[in-house]
Amino acid sequence: MRVIDFHIHIGTREQFLPWVMEFFKKNSPYYAENFAESITPERAIAFLKFHGIDRSVVLAEYAPKASAMVTNEFVSQFCNGHEELIPFGCLDFSDKRPYMEQARYAVEKLRMKGFKLLPSYQHFYPNDQALYPFYEYVQSLGMPIMFHTGTSIFHSTRIKYADPLLLDEAADDFPDLNIIMEHGGRTFWYDRAAWLVSKYRNMHIGIAGIATRHLPKFFPRLEQYRDRFVFGSDWPGFGDIRGLIERVYALPYSDETKEMILYKNAERLLGQAK
Repeated sequence: MRVIDFHIHIGTREQFLPWVMEFFKKNSPYYAENFAESITPERAIAFLKFHGIDRSVVLAEYAPKASAMVTNEFVSQFCNGHEELIPFGCLDFSDKRPYMEQARYAVEKLRMKGFKLLPSYQHFYPNDQALYPFYEYVQSLGMPIMFHTGTSIFHSTRIKYADPLLLDEAADDFPDLNIIMEHGGRTFWYDRAAWLVSKYRNMHIGIAGIATRHLPKFFPRLEQYRDRFVFGSDWPGFGDIRGLIERVYALPYSDETKEMILYKNAERLLGQAK
């Protein structure tokens, strides 16, 4: 079965904050020993293929107080020429350029295929009307936007910004904008994320950072909405990607559901870009 990892981070010690590097060292010792000082696309692809990953979404990140500064330019250059790596951009809230202008540059010049935003890391509310031109632009391109939802252990994160219900308005106002709630609102908002999936056909849940074996408990109607759940490892936040895939295989779901989670849903989301 093919697998797309919709959630990986690429960078070195220079880009990630010290407490993030400590987290990686604890949870992904192979990364700390082999990639923390230097990482190349070829070595990253070889590692991911060893773990059973065919393609991966590589995420930019502008959160200098909470986690990392991994620029759009870095991600674009890292992925360039490697079909196994899919670059996703991020907005820089310290940049004075309008959000839509930043997005247009990321898409037209840097060849980004989607975006990820981190409300609790970047300290913004995703229902802020100032973001609407950005949402409209991304919707017009058929590209998805990922949002970090739920808790985080890192310093300077503010969880009040990460409530999945803050995406209710955008989902309603931009019905053709595919939104992925990463981490499914962990750990005390799983029900809110599940409700949004049931209400809006454009809402999805990224299962990165969720205890895989508990998915049936957290999302009792997952099979009913099996076209809305997307696999991600959050590597190097979690090191054993192959183990995560095996845990998905072990879930009490049909083979069709597992294939949708691991590959088909991601393929569809990525393939809708115009």
